[in-house]
Amino acid sequence: MFEKYIPVTGCREIPDARENRKSAKRIGQYRISEKALYYADGTYIPLADISEVAVETMTVPTKGCCGVVLEAPALTFQAGGAKRRIMADSQKQLQKIYEIITGSPLKS
Repeated sequence: MFEKYIPVTGCREIPDARENRKSAKRIGQYRISEKALYYADGTYIPLADISEVAVETMTVPTKGCCGVVLEAPALTFQAGGAKRRIMADSQKQLQKIYEIITGSPLKS
């Protein structure tokens, strides 16, 4: 798919990113392995660079005349010197991603 996978700004590079991504498990729009969280655009965040993981609900305004706002589960964390946020399609996907990143189950 991509010639080279690159870390997001401020994160360390993992030497075998292309091979590692092949073994990554798809969870929603992301792929996650024992070493990194991969985005669809070919960038990744090494799991070793992730800290301060928190669960939150993100509000997403929709386009249109009604002004509807949707709520979606999200994870926020520190990586590469910046606060990052990823959105999941469901609470179940969020739990899987959280467990892989932190190594412990998400407490309800």
